[in-house]
Amino acid sequence: MKFMNKNLYWGLFFAVSVNAASATNSFNESPAHFTFTDSARHHEVNIGAQLVDSLAITNLTNAPTHYDNSASVRLFLNGHFTERFLFNASVKVSTDHTNKEIYDNFYNPSEGIPYNKQSDNKRTWDIFAANASYDLDAVKLLAGFDYLSMGPARRNHVILRGEQSNYRPWQDSTSRIYEPAPTPYFGYQFELGPIVYSQYAMKLFEKKNFGKYMHVHRLDLNLPKNITFGLSETALYGSTTEEFPNPNEDADSTGREFEWAYVIPFIPYVFQEHLQGDQDNISLAFDLSVKTIPNWEFYGELLWDDMKSPTSMFDDGWWGNKWATSVGIARDSLKLGSSLWNWYLEYTRVEPWVYTHHKGGGYTYRSYSQSLGTDLGPNSQEIYSEVSGLYKVESGLLKDALFKGTLHASAVAKDTAFGGNITDMHTPESATDKKFLNDKTTLHYVEVGGKIEIKPWDWMTIRAGYDRYFGDYEGFRAMVGGSFQY
Repeated sequence: MKFMNKNLYWGLFFAVSVNAASATNSFNESPAHFTFTDSARHHEVNIGAQLVDSLAITNLTNAPTHYDNSASVRLFLNGHFTERFLFNASVKVSTDHTNKEIYDNFYNPSEGIPYNKQSDNKRTWDIFAANASYDLDAVKLLAGFDYLSMGPARRNHVILRGEQSNYRPWQDSTSRIYEPAPTPYFGYQFELGPIVYSQYAMKLFEKKNFGKYMHVHRLDLNLPKNITFGLSETALYGSTTEEFPNPNEDADSTGREFEWAYVIPFIPYVFQEHLQGDQDNISLAFDLSVKTIPNWEFYGELLWDDMKSPTSMFDDGWWGNKWATSVGIARDSLKLGSSLWNWYLEYTRVEPWVYTHHKGGGYTYRSYSQSLGTDLGPNSQEIYSEVSGLYKVESGLLKDALFKGTLHASAVAKDTAFGGNITDMHTPESATDKKFLNDKTTLHYVEVGGKIEIKPWDWMTIRAGYDRYFGDYEGFRAMVGGSFQY
């Protein structure tokens, strides 16, 4: 331990302090934690733990009454070594019980996040995330095995959704875990006044021992009047994963390896791709956030997925005109008496074939069987609204306790025809036009629900919720749960 100075050594072993997260206006703040630090706080490590348990009872037309119990232990670690080097890590170990049959899992990424089947009704699984950054003044170095999200959307990110996961009735199955998985990456970031440029190289997972990669670079412009404009570009490619022949002439990508040219900063991927054989899945995205009016936000995201001519995006005569968008309006921090209220309304539209690719799984916009964009998938739409209120107890036995209530409603349409699944692969024999939400093959449902969260003390949280479904998915889903954190 020669690298540890004397102050740090004594700080770690004798100056241990316990910090409680302040409970002001959010349930998402870090739990109470142990802090190890030196006297000057140049080195600091925070350690936290959380025990979470939940029970959900679901009854839908496609899923007769069943229960799902999930218990997990979560550990958190974050801090810094000097002001330049920051790090953050977490791990979750879960045990699930259900009265439905749990299928075998063979650790193939196409099966989703891997798990261990303990019995017909029990499984265990674990997942972690970690990231670190080092500031060199001119450039900030980034690395991690973590979730990346981009864009201002609150419900459905169409660019990169990170760890955001919404319950969808068609995902109600024990054949896989419908949560997004983290991805290993490295990257860097430049800042010049109101301009921020970020670039990432990521490893995705489609099939064991088959390479799949994604590159992302992004330009953020922080404009006057609290307006932010983002421009992103992605490049996605990999080895052929299908065992059956692909009739598309350019489909063979056997042994595709990492393309280092995509790591070069500032060069548009669409130009780099041409010099590398025009092989890859290139997407361009725009996003805008306007907060000119205090406590209001108008936002939007637009993704052009491997489009050759953006001017023809509304032409349904060509299946390759693939795009997706989320637009919304939000009112935040409306104070009514002792309570604080938030509301937003968001519309999402995903055209047919978005996130898919004619070369197959090595080029699709997914990892561990989950879309990197919205979990609605291709050929879908949703209009969603949510209002939430937060009340903080000002005095008495439960002083500083938090009560949060949320009401939400959504209308979802999802086409099940060819071109509506992220694994669908367009071939020369397929129709060249597209149809958004065909009446004969589209499922519709309306979801209305609410939940309440109570945090009587920093170390305890209680949750309960109920959702009612109408339409092609008829039924309900009720949930109760809680957590202890320290």
